[in-house]
Amino acid sequence: MGRRSLKIDVGSVNPQLDVLRIKIVLLGTKPPIWRRVLVPAEFTLAQFHDVVQAAMGWEDCHLHQFCIGKQRFGVPDPNERFLGGSLTLNEKNTRLANLLNTVGAKATYIYDLGDSWEHTLSVEKILPAELDVPYPLCIEGKLAAPREDCGGIPGFYHMLVALADPNHEDHEHMRDWIDSFDPEVFSIVAVNKKLRKIFRAPRKPNSAGAAKWKAIMAKPNMDDLRAAVEVLQAAFDPFPSKERQRIRPGQEVPLELSDRERELILEHAFADEALLGRLRVAPASNQRAVFHFTLDDLDDLAGCVAAEANHAKDKKLRKEWDRVFARIGDVLDSYVALDD
Repeated sequence: MGRRSLKIDVGSVNPQLDVLRIKIVLLGTKPPIWRRVLVPAEFTLAQFHDVVQAAMGWEDCHLHQFCIGKQRFGVPDPNERFLGGSLTLNEKNTRLANLLNTVGAKATYIYDLGDSWEHTLSVEKILPAELDVPYPLCIEGKLAAPREDCGGIPGFYHMLVALADPNHEDHEHMRDWIDSFDPEVFSIVAVNKKLRKIFRAPRKPNSAGAAKWKAIMAKPNMDDLRAAVEVLQAAFDPFPSKERQRIRPGQEVPLELSDRERELILEHAFADEALLGRLRVAPASNQRAVFHFTLDDLDDLAGCVAAEANHAKDKKLRKEWDRVFARIGDVLDSYVALDD
């Protein structure tokens, strides 16, 4: 089963709408394998299915279903009506806000009806949406999820024992099948990178202008409000005056950073080492600090910077993050990949 292209514009989440903090726990695992995610309440169960798949590391190649009370939700089988029993309601037509809308609400998500990976879904908090946070977002988790088709919970733990013991009768067989597997490894960066690729909306012009709008409205006066109108108009102008340069997919573009901006990202941004590694090579004292990234990499870096800006409690630090975000946004708004 291929992954569906159910996408929303993460930048358009209404800040007055709710965001659900949901804990996902894979039942039968000791210690528990779990994830904690922030998901817009307006998401459908079909979209939340994609969130669970990405957060756990599943490959979405088997059937699945949600169970809430006695009702099943998923992809309906047209033949169900001839088999008797309850019908599966369409997950595309059901929103989280209509079912999991109170703290403590629970549901069950079952993936792969053969191996039967059963997950509990628990609403821990209901929060207001924050501007510029790239929802959905994974904020915590522990341990690697099992490999697909390993035989459910019993097969998973048998696999771990066999891999860990060179003298086990199934050791070589497991090594041939899986090569290596570290049950302790969980990368929140990798999960959020996958989520951004699944749910990322098309890149919009003048995203840096939107960041300036946010900064202006934090402490507005009349001059600021006049400027805000201009910024807002520019941010959503469908015909920006600046023509974007078309580049090949995967082609790198330059990002110039000050020493302070570079140090800020390296010391505080929760980004993949593949991104940070490029910034670790300091330029010579007589050279400009220019680093090269693909547009996808810059998107990822912008998401990390936006998250830091939204969680910064110090106003001065928040402004610094906003400037970095605006700088990255200016670069993103200057280019477009040929396949976009």
